[in-house]
Amino acid sequence: MKVIITLGSNQNQEENISKAQKRLREIFGNILFSEPKWTDAIGIVSDKFLNCIGTFETFYPQNVIEHYLKQIETEFGDSHENHKKGLVFIDLDLIKYGNKTIREVIWL
Repeated sequence: MKVIITLGSNQNQEENISKAQKRLREIFGNILFSEPKWTDAIGIVSDKFLNCIGTFETFYPQNVIEHYLKQIETEFGDSHENHKKGLVFIDLDLIKYGNKTIREVIWL
């Protein structure tokens, strides 16, 4: 199954994106990343975001992928409370799972 995810951070952006990419490679060995892109925050007041897209092939079901993404966010200290304060250490979103679009990418 082809999977597309997004990564985003507005705190220690370059370091957090790099660390998240490393963690994702540990789980999804064949993952490839786009070049990171700086974007303005949308819907919150914060520093600029650094974003990128990851793509990989997997046999994992959707819920397992979502579990891994959430687990990595938690490892980075990400939480709804921090998001309310405009602090996004790492945000990992499942965008596409096979032909199924899960959510839209708002920063493209």
